Amino acid sequence: MAGLYIHIPFCRRRCNYCDFYFITNTALIDNFLAALSKELAVRANLLSGEQIETIYFGGGTPSLLAPTQIDTILNLIAKTYSVVSTVELTLEVNPEDVTEAYLHDLVRLGFNRLSLGVQSFRDSKLRWLSREHTAAQSRRALELAQAHVENVSIDLMFGIEHESLTEWEEELEIAILLQPKHLSTYSLTVEPRTLLEKLIKRGLRQPPLDAVQVQMFLLTMQRLREHGYEHYEVSNFAKPGFHSRHNRAYWNRVPYLGFGPSAHSFVITPHSEERFANQPSLKTYLEAPEYALSFREILSPKDIFNEMVLLGLRQGGGIDLSELEEKFCNFGTYFLTHLKQRATKLESLKTEGLITIETQGAHQIIKLTDKGFTLADAIAESLFV
Repeated sequence: MAGLYIHIPFCRRRCNYCDFYFITNTALIDNFLAALSKELAVRANLLSGEQIETIYFGGGTPSLLAPTQIDTILNLIAKTYSVVSTVELTLEVNPEDVTEAYLHDLVRLGFNRLSLGVQSFRDSKLRWLSREHTAAQSRRALELAQAHVENVSIDLMFGIEHESLTEWEEELEIAILLQPKHLSTYSLTVEPRTLLEKLIKRGLRQPPLDAVQVQMFLLTMQRLREHGYEHYEVSNFAKPGFHSRHNRAYWNRVPYLGFGPSAHSFVITPHSEERFANQPSLKTYLEAPEYALSFREILSPKDIFNEMVLLGLRQGGGIDLSELEEKFCNFGTYFLTHLKQRATKLESLKTEGLITIETQGAHQIIKLTDKGFTLADAIAESLFV
């Protein structure tokens, strides 16, 4: 199995917190689509023999594309790749783009999953985040989308300047009332070179408070689980049967190709595992999309081990130590010795209430607790080779 990610690098405006690559010159969309068509064709051999089980349109703002433009991309994919009939086909949509007609067209094109960039159900917070839509549009967009597509996900952000725990809980209650099948919740982070970072440096915004964000995250896990959502990855919650198949493939290290400027890819050959990414430059991409790489690397056994630890711990299912031992036994005693040396560290993490260690037959499963999820990356790094 494999997946495709299509990065649509266009937005109407810049959100102050966003560090994804995009431009606001939508006059270049047709030029981009021509380059994208070329890249889709040129890279097809990298997934030769693989069946495409998930396709994800992200950005940027994919919902800026007209249905006819999306249809052109999908037709080229269908002609060039082996796409299964049960493909999960996802489009990220901004609430202000949601209309009955647009949703009707998306369903006609085969989209069976929508991801709405709601971010908040409060107008003041949306303004702070420099989002274009209103709280009323957030709710209306979700309700409209649910009337057309069963599998709808929403993004929510928490921990902005002066936001209280009570205010965040009220937003969660609205989300719970509206019952999307999937929620992605993110704490506000200040990324380098974003407008938000510049505003904070100039004293015009206050940085997020870690202690407050931790309390909000703990509340999120508790409240969503109480209402039937499975916490299957650090930031992701879903009703049973509605996990994002595309994102789970990322976390389980399934091959995928990313298309468009800044898009990343991961491929597996009989002799190596490789990651590469396109340059975050539409100009470079338009000139020669097949040569617009910013980096390409063959993963070492150490890289693979650390990835499996990081991505496994981020998931609700945790990591299987027996699986790690089996995969790395061919690389000699180095990794096995490392795992044994980490036994003391694992016991310490367990004593601190950050992980659980479950024995299932011959398998030892390491999972993060709620407290552990608030420190997921740091815990994983402490177990790296």
